[in-house]
Amino acid sequence: MAPKPDRFGLAARLIALGVLSALLAGVAASLVLQRSLQDVVLRSVEQGLLQRAERVAAELRAAQERGRPLGGVAAGAEFETIFSGWYWQLGEDAGAPRSRSLWDGGISADPAQARPPLARAQGPRGEPLWGLATALELAGEAPRTLQVWAPAAESDAEIERIRRVLLALPLGLTALLGGLAVLQARVGLAPVRRLQAALGRVRAGDAGQLGEDFGPDLAPLAREMDAVLQRNAQIVERSRHHAADLGHALKKPLALLSAAAQAPAVDAGAVQQQLHSMAALIDRHLVRSASGAGGAGRIEVAPVLDGVLALVRHLHAARALEWDVELEPGLRWAGAAGDLEEMAGNLLDNAGKWAAARVRVRCARDGERIVLTVEDDGPGLSAGQIAEAGQRGRRFDESVAGSGLGLAIVDDLAATYGGTLALEAGALGGLRCRLAL
Repeated sequence: MAPKPDRFGLAARLIALGVLSALLAGVAASLVLQRSLQDVVLRSVEQGLLQRAERVAAELRAAQERGRPLGGVAAGAEFETIFSGWYWQLGEDAGAPRSRSLWDGGISADPAQARPPLARAQGPRGEPLWGLATALELAGEAPRTLQVWAPAAESDAEIERIRRVLLALPLGLTALLGGLAVLQARVGLAPVRRLQAALGRVRAGDAGQLGEDFGPDLAPLAREMDAVLQRNAQIVERSRHHAADLGHALKKPLALLSAAAQAPAVDAGAVQQQLHSMAALIDRHLVRSASGAGGAGRIEVAPVLDGVLALVRHLHAARALEWDVELEPGLRWAGAAGDLEEMAGNLLDNAGKWAAARVRVRCARDGERIVLTVEDDGPGLSAGQIAEAGQRGRRFDESVAGSGLGLAIVDDLAATYGGTLALEAGALGGLRCRLAL
């Protein structure tokens, strides 16, 4: 099943997440602040009622000591004004002492709206009240409950104002943070847009690399992409070289076939030999054209080199060369075994062709690289010849068999893996090839 296309871009997702986060944060903050501010308002009401309850209790004790009636005790002007909203009552029974402000009215409790320790009620004229009950013990009497009531309209209005303000808070916060999320997406994704533009320039052929002007987060990605682009370019260039190498290698058998075709009698055996040679060349270059292009794991170096050395020794067995070989054990290389065989085979075969009596082979780790050094005691090359040695098809002695492509092939393969091939005069008198991978 094909994956469903993503209808939302990265910027849209970032903005949506930012707005949703702002909304949730605003709602949570609004609820917390609303609860906290309501508690502040109600604590203020509670403190006011406690203060008045203490004043009323003090007046009631004083009235008892003086032998005066408890009903109508003056505990402040608010309790003297009839239906002022400030009331007190001592006890629950009918005829219980009460403030003059309550007159002959009654108070209806509303437990559903109570906020303990505050009680909720309606006054004689239906006005909302907050109430607080405290225990009062007068001399010689059983403890009674002193209830003090205060108007709730002002505190209710204050709580309503808080609720409206905090209701608008999530909307304002969402709008603000939503705008910031849009700005954040535009500014934060600017390097991504630059990377996209750079890729467009590479695709259009206006640039060969992306560069690194994408910030610390995307610069490593750009470097990796540049490495991939460079590797692909090297593979394409190598494919072109392989085609040229194949054409160069086919010239000799084609020339021989052409000469055989012009002869009075065609030598079928010679023709068949050249055809086999051409088929082998084509197969070899097809294999080489795929090298370095696919994935490669880490391989053991020593077994691969041992196999190549055995083959090269067999090829040059008639010359009785001395092979001085030292391979560091345990070396591993991230590449294809066939590519290592191709590079090592060309270097060893080249040394075997030119050596007078001795070939020295060393392979060891040098820092993060593996270095293969192949040196012979042959005639060597001058500085000018060393500079030309890597050119494709360049040969310095036509009497020695070969196509002149070996060192160029090694250089191509090494570059594919980010390695280098260096040529220099060796201590044995001949050429020293240093392959670093």
